[in-house]
Amino acid sequence: MEQFCYEAADEQTLYFDLPNTDGLRIKGILRGSLDQPVAVIMHGRPGTGNELLPYLAARYLHERGIASIRLFMYDFEPKTRNLLDCTLQTFADDFDEVVRQLRDRAVPKLFAIGHSYGGITILKAQAKLDGAVLWDPTHGSYWLEHANEKDENFPEITVGDLVIGTGGYGYISSAKAAEYDKQMGDTTGWAAHKGYPLMVISAGKGAMVHLGRKYVAAADEPKRHLIIEKAHHQLEDSDKVMLELFEETADWLQKF
Repeated sequence: MEQFCYEAADEQTLYFDLPNTDGLRIKGILRGSLDQPVAVIMHGRPGTGNELLPYLAARYLHERGIASIRLFMYDFEPKTRNLLDCTLQTFADDFDEVVRQLRDRAVPKLFAIGHSYGGITILKAQAKLDGAVLWDPTHGSYWLEHANEKDENFPEITVGDLVIGTGGYGYISSAKAAEYDKQMGDTTGWAAHKGYPLMVISAGKGAMVHLGRKYVAAADEPKRHLIIEKAHHQLEDSDKVMLELFEETADWLQKF
């Protein structure tokens, strides 16, 4: 596909109740129908289901006959989580609950797509899927490799319960989540024995290509590793980069 064109389509907001949470729920936006193959799209941290990457991916996949649900792991709406209350384990548990409820609704094929922290969330989760594509997924060893240069290249300040990255365009996380991340260690083995086809798409100009290779080496067949050479971690460098990302993702899912 040389240009990205899509038709307007209705979207539906879904809510997935979270047991044992005093009424909390996860929001998702469905594009397409639950009678189709469905890809659950996990955003990174911090991020939302309406960021450019998942927003456009949902439209591309719809044109290819794949429905999608863009999850919001926290939100401003009532009875949704707050970013400060979330760690990777929180995301993984909530993702598992979403998949369980979709299985109860007899979705014919259920896939997952995760960018960055969304990718490692899928690997941490126990959900039984029909396939997954991870976009430059986070790896626990990243924190180990960059521990000594953290202050210089990725300066941070802690304000109350928040850790704020002050370099570049910055980032934010809860202090609880930041501490969780630093103790994860080597997460390579999380990609092993998942029981479904796994593809990792790495950003060639990012810092985690070698870690993506580790995930793919640990995974069972069928598996694939693709490097988009001109992409940085956000994978929004150009139309060409994003179209390659979406096309390769859809091709992989449609194989299964």
